[in-house]
Amino acid sequence: MEQGLPHKDSITSTEPRNIAQAQLPPDSQWLLQATHRRISLSPVDQLPQQYTAAMPVFKRSSTSLNSEYERLRRAYVNTDVREVYPQEIHLVSSVADVQQAVENARALGAKIGIRSGGHSYSNNSLIGDGVLVDTSNLNRGVDYDPTLHEISFGPAVRVRELSEALQKIGRFFPHGHSPTVAAGGFILNGGQGFFCPTWGPTVDQWVTAMEIVTPDGQVRIASKTQNADLFWAARGAGLAFFGILTKIWGRTIPARKMFTKSMIFDVKNNLEDLLYWSLHTSSLVPKWGTEHAIFTHYPERFDPNLTNDDVPSPARLHFGIFASTYVDTKEEAQALLSPWNNIPASLHIIQSEEVEEMAWSHFFDIQDSMVPTVADMKWQINSILSEPTIPLKQLCKSVVPAMTNLPTRRSVGNIFCSFFTANERDHLCALPQQYYISTFTQWMDKSLQPEIYDYMADTYAILYPSAAGMYIADWDPFDERQAQVKVWTDFGLKRFLEIRAKYDPEDFFPNYKPLAAAAASRASLTQP
Repeated sequence: MEQGLPHKDSITSTEPRNIAQAQLPPDSQWLLQATHRRISLSPVDQLPQQYTAAMPVFKRSSTSLNSEYERLRRAYVNTDVREVYPQEIHLVSSVADVQQAVENARALGAKIGIRSGGHSYSNNSLIGDGVLVDTSNLNRGVDYDPTLHEISFGPAVRVRELSEALQKIGRFFPHGHSPTVAAGGFILNGGQGFFCPTWGPTVDQWVTAMEIVTPDGQVRIASKTQNADLFWAARGAGLAFFGILTKIWGRTIPARKMFTKSMIFDVKNNLEDLLYWSLHTSSLVPKWGTEHAIFTHYPERFDPNLTNDDVPSPARLHFGIFASTYVDTKEEAQALLSPWNNIPASLHIIQSEEVEEMAWSHFFDIQDSMVPTVADMKWQINSILSEPTIPLKQLCKSVVPAMTNLPTRRSVGNIFCSFFTANERDHLCALPQQYYISTFTQWMDKSLQPEIYDYMADTYAILYPSAAGMYIADWDPFDERQAQVKVWTDFGLKRFLEIRAKYDPEDFFPNYKPLAAAAASRASLTQP
């Protein structure tokens, strides 16, 4: 197992001894972990939680833009923050703080929303008159157990931080692609991590356990052998989860090297041809340690002399392909990615980069240039998971508007070739993910609102009836059109609601309600 990259079904490991024990109270958990020799990969090792300082609580006494309450309320990547005001914001830094936040919310008669990194563009963790639990400082570090080859980390650890920690020890864990995304949201949504075609979503085989504070204020370890129903529900629940994730454990493998190949094409009324060739070619590449991203954008989005959001005139699109593989040598990478060498002359290629090794830091810089996290940026994401039974030519024709009618100069169309179908009995993240198709609408000019929200929302609404569903990370409870589309399988929805009712009968965590209502609406439409 330690000698190579595992196949999707070949990762086997005994349940970690430091978490497959009888449940302990939170103040004892760190002592149990110390029975193994752990290595802190963070600049400053965190103190055991019983030594943390008092938890800061910010009350809705002032909504002035200069207040700390308002700064925290608005701490989202999408700066078009909804005018929704929690009673309190709790900045937690220990599991004991999380338990206190739950107790405080009960005393207030308030519902709870949770934020780890603030990448939810719909700001769904903001609950009016509720309590916002901000986990930015909770377990903000990465530990490594060299005996078990496992890492543990908190919900607010960012992708770049996790990647840098893994590089220090020469190990690999399939974290996300966007460097500023936090682990909590990434894992709860299921995890579209690196090299999905090889092993599926990150939660499928890599996450071995979670530490969760449930609505009753108890700290529970969830794994395949402890609180297995909670473990099943957490992996894919996303915004609907009914607890507060405080720590994650995951297995790792020896690090290899990332090699990439990229191409840029000029779009000349031939997008269907480009889509068909690229999606077909991606299916010819072995699924072992490879992945492919396809994107469209206006070349002017990178022009430093432009500051507006206007679509260029004349509007000219570029079509890009970014193929990656995770192997030991350049020769292996070239062999795996060789199907991309057969490019029809009719496709108007304008730039091609041959297979070369790429540093993780360089990859994250590229990702940041495509989907930047900058002040005053407003965001919308619309997406579908394609239905695998739809013929490829039909799929290509149907998604042309989503890939070409980009509403601002900064916007990006994207297709991630995921190529996996998970087992709904294993976890909640089980919709088929053949192609993840999305459009990131980006703008700075507030005067474009609210009309700009309708542009791509209407475009994707046409695609929903023929889609397999939507990745739950992208689901917007405030867009009524999205009531048409699934985020879970029918089995998954039913089981999730049963488990949620067991742990949260008082609806202490209410964000599941729009999903349940949408499912009920779809069911009523199919009744005879």
